[in-house]
Amino acid sequence: MEKKEQALRITVFMVMVAVIFVALVSRLFYLQVIQNQQFQQLSEINRLRLISIPARRGDILDKNGIPLATSEPVFSISFTPSDGIDLEDTAAKLENLLDDPEITKESIIETVNKQTRRYVPVEIARVPWGEKGWEIVSRLEENRMELPGISIEEHPQRVYPNGPLAGHILGYVGKINEDELEKNRQYQYGMQDWIGKTGVERFAELISYDQGKIVGLRGQDGVRQVEVDAGGRRIQELTSIEPITGHDVVLTIDSKLQKAMENSMDEVIANLKKSNPKAMAAAAVAIDVKTGAILAAASRPSLNPNDFVDGSFSEKKDYYNNSSKKPMFNRVFQGTYPPGSTFKMITAMAALEAGVNPSSRVVCKGAYWKAPYIRCWNVHGSVDLYSALAGSCNTYFQDAGWKAGIDKIAQIGEEFGLGQKTNTLGILNESEGLLPSAQWKKALYEPIIEEKYAKKREELTAEYQKTLANLQEEKEKEDARKKYENRMNILEAQYKIDYKFYTTWQPFDTFNTSIGQGSNNYTIIQLANYVATLANGGNRYRPYLVDRIVSHTGEVVKQYKPELLNKVSVSEENMAHVRKGMKRVTDPGGTAYSLFSNFPANIGVAAKTGTAQTGLAGDKKNADYHGVFVCFAPYDDPEIAFAAIVEYGESGGSSGGHIAKAVFEEYFGLNKNEGE
Repeated sequence: MEKKEQALRITVFMVMVAVIFVALVSRLFYLQVIQNQQFQQLSEINRLRLISIPARRGDILDKNGIPLATSEPVFSISFTPSDGIDLEDTAAKLENLLDDPEITKESIIETVNKQTRRYVPVEIARVPWGEKGWEIVSRLEENRMELPGISIEEHPQRVYPNGPLAGHILGYVGKINEDELEKNRQYQYGMQDWIGKTGVERFAELISYDQGKIVGLRGQDGVRQVEVDAGGRRIQELTSIEPITGHDVVLTIDSKLQKAMENSMDEVIANLKKSNPKAMAAAAVAIDVKTGAILAAASRPSLNPNDFVDGSFSEKKDYYNNSSKKPMFNRVFQGTYPPGSTFKMITAMAALEAGVNPSSRVVCKGAYWKAPYIRCWNVHGSVDLYSALAGSCNTYFQDAGWKAGIDKIAQIGEEFGLGQKTNTLGILNESEGLLPSAQWKKALYEPIIEEKYAKKREELTAEYQKTLANLQEEKEKEDARKKYENRMNILEAQYKIDYKFYTTWQPFDTFNTSIGQGSNNYTIIQLANYVATLANGGNRYRPYLVDRIVSHTGEVVKQYKPELLNKVSVSEENMAHVRKGMKRVTDPGGTAYSLFSNFPANIGVAAKTGTAQTGLAGDKKNADYHGVFVCFAPYDDPEIAFAAIVEYGESGGSSGGHIAKAVFEEYFGLNKNEGE
């Protein structure tokens, strides 16, 4: 009996051993044969990494080849999420070693967790190339064994050598966000890529992209395959594909002219602030009369593109987010302003085209003689077109506007590009402005009046129906009906009066428009281009900032040329009359004589000053003015046109005119010492 039990136990034991053995063999077979490929892939993923090599972004150069935006090497510190690596521990050690108040354990973890793909490096920080950078990198290398998943690569970083010079024009770059990533999915951007955010950086990011061939600032990233150990530390590089440098963008901007413009603008604003703290903003642009090429363009308050790439933004975010200063706002292309008296050349051309003789005289007694008797800033006496432009006589131009009519004024203004985007090549966000007309007024006010009176009719009817529901006697109901009809008739009569007044162009609308007030609102680039068109004899060109695109090997891959938009209908004779009047502005007795009195005779300047009511809530109607100034030179053979506004600059001659003078002195070499 005992032998049988012992034999049974041995049998059971052997069966159990056999079952376990079969299970182990089966599991081993499953792992080594069935899932061999999967585990091999996991092993390769853990051992081999593909690391992107960022391409060097193309440079942005001025017309003379001077770099305005370039790239310099920095150290990029990245973390690669992987199994077995404690992110919190690594982040805590990294925070301590970097010793940067902006980079904390929490911020590192947040940055890494935003990246949903495993085994892809996530950039944590960038440190500058140089002594400070080497010191940080040395600390990290000394503690390499305690920093699993951390890698240090040399990357190109955008730098703007001249700081805020042409900052609004250049724009800046930044880390790509999810929306940008989605919009640019076809261009193979990654979450760690940088992209042009504003200005030329954005415009020229990818001017064209055809089957992998890039024309624009963005280059084509390379890739490096490396072998790493269990801690994510690099063992060796296996293979690599080198990146392709982006194309250079050559602008039409002259950096010397740009500097003269910005320095003068800062001086003018600083002087104005002494008497008016509101004076803090301005915009100016200089344009080639014969091509439309923009030679300089500046907006204040300034923007330094370096602040968005070197970590300075956090210290200056209050400045950039200031709703009063709006330093991110490019006032040359986005700001719209009343032009003041700089509009008077449009009125003059409309009047001349309507048959007014330039020698016909109007007597200015200090106000126009038709209601509402809009005042002139002076008593000019008897004036013709030339003396009226020289003295900026409101009375003359209100009369000229009345004789020309609003339809003719609007037609000429439209031909010169006012109230419409210039579509400047190199600018993506541009305002339209407003050129008033009879059609515009009706389109604007008709729906407002209709909605207003529809609501009044509805309220009156509802009131009547409520009253009627509470009445029993027929006589009471009849009295209520008559009262309702009477009130409705009064309402309809008022509707007709308001409709006619608000939707019909009125004489005072013409008078205000004629002198550049009323609803006139234009961008500074529109004013400059209108003056350039007048100066060159009526050819309106499309302004442009980008001259050409050049590959890193020096090949011109895209060349931009002047683009004629239209030829105005104003006769050359009438434009010549107006240009003659503008020249009188800088002659003795003119409102801008003192500015250019020392210019050589062969560089005559034709100009127009403007003092424009701001029209802003809270500003005093007869005390707060913007200074507007436009001009071109030389008078006999125009080359350069200019427009500027200085917010709260009072008169254009005492504010924007000084900026124009500095720009023209630089352009014509009048500020050079002998021998230079």
